[in-house]
Amino acid sequence: MGKSGRLEELYRRHAQAVFRFAYGLSRNRSQAEDIVAEVFVRVLTRADRIESATARAYLLAVARNVFLDERRGAARDAKLIMAMERNEAEVRHPADDRARIAHMLEALGALPEGERAALLLRLDHALPYEEIARALGISTAAAKVRVHRARLKLVVARKSGGWDDEG
Repeated sequence: MGKSGRLEELYRRHAQAVFRFAYGLSRNRSQAEDIVAEVFVRVLTRADRIESATARAYLLAVARNVFLDERRGAARDAKLIMAMERNEAEVRHPADDRARIAHMLEALGALPEGERAALLLRLDHALPYEEIARALGISTAAAKVRVHRARLKLVVARKSGGWDDEG
């Protein structure tokens, strides 16, 4: 299979997962779409060397790097855009459930990036801790700690939102 065929296969199999991860990190659909595009541009020349067994973890690691690169370059703009989106969501969706979702998304966004990335890889992508560790360039123990800390912080945020034991 040639480079373009391998790239197409990687895109077909993993683009949705890369998008969900990028959206979880950026909380901005447009930025997530840009990250996905950039990920596949970056892997274009090495698509044929990416192992099938670890392709998703590799692509998610590239997505995280793209996100961090963009964040370093546009931190002020990203904060302004996110604040505007939160305000628009509150105005358009005053329902209680939507307020809870917004509160939890805000809490997720407030997590340190490393904890947020580890949690998203674990919950949204069901990656084992070993693959999370590889994707983030940390030890397996550190991956477990990051996921645990993120979960604890979200529990605290949930309780502060006034709905302790609701489903």
